[in-house]
Amino acid sequence: MGAPILNASRDSGPGSSSAEIENQRRDRIIASNLAAAQPPAFGYDPRSGGGIFRLTQLGSDDAEFWFTGFNKDFGRKVKQLIEVRKGSYNDIRIAVVRRMIEIVRDEVQGDFSWRSHRLGHDVWMSARPADDQALQDFLMLELFSDSTEVPRH
Repeated sequence: MGAPILNASRDSGPGSSSAEIENQRRDRIIASNLAAAQPPAFGYDPRSGGGIFRLTQLGSDDAEFWFTGFNKDFGRKVKQLIEVRKGSYNDIRIAVVRRMIEIVRDEVQGDFSWRSHRLGHDVWMSARPADDQALQDFLMLELFSDSTEVPRH
């Protein structure tokens, strides 16, 4: 996503004691365990700042989701409540996915990694406009695969 490195490694050069190195190792393990304890969400990419989408409300004409991601203005990750209206789309699910694609494209113009809980592994996706339909179709399945029919734009 081109985001700045959030976890820079500490110096463990010749002047570092074994106690300092062990403390750094312990801190890294604790941070990893805390991150693993988070409930699963969509779109998590720890290597690039990425972001997490969490759908919290879905009605027939409106929806809400939280996006937690790197904000350039604040220089850190922030949590934002995103409200979506159905508008001119024939289905609120399409409106939700289109809004998520806008957020992704604010940060990424090329390829990005999406952590797919549906598939059980990371998937490389493209945010390029030429790949718009493929991205939309993937996100519709990712978010709404339990629905009986996934609509198209």
